[in-house]
Amino acid sequence: MLVSVNQAERERIFEYWGGRFGVPSPALAELRFLVRGRNVWAVADLDGLDGALASFKVEAAGLPFLRRQKHMWKPTTSALLFLDAAVTKNVVDLTEEQLQPFLRGEMLPGPFVVDGGYVAVRCEEKMLGCALYGKAGLKSQLPRAWVAVLLGGKAEMAEEQ
Repeated sequence: MLVSVNQAERERIFEYWGGRFGVPSPALAELRFLVRGRNVWAVADLDGLDGALASFKVEAAGLPFLRRQKHMWKPTTSALLFLDAAVTKNVVDLTEEQLQPFLRGEMLPGPFVVDGGYVAVRCEEKMLGCALYGKAGLKSQLPRAWVAVLLGGKAEMAEEQ
């Protein structure tokens, strides 16, 4: 069942988005964060939400926002698309030449001027979503369905994904 995060966890979510991606607190202020297991969803913070959550066995609601990994958060592509212009740090801007290999799931060699870990990826100032950047390079973390849309309806992800 989904429950609202407590104030301390809410502050950690704000700190994560601000510290990792430069998202200012006001961009998140009108959101309520709900958690179930490793998943965090964002919904509009409306009056009566607590009552609705208590009345129904809600499994998922709103926008998938974060996933808890072992020692870090993983932003969802949907959250990065939602926050788009508010994301100002740890953003990789792909060239047109890099876009197709990235969408096919190929590792793009760096260097990129971002911190290691999960990053946001854009192309031509349009947010694509999430990628993972490490010593080996940049690897797409985009959902297959989103990749299929971006590739014009045909999913061509690399086999190892």
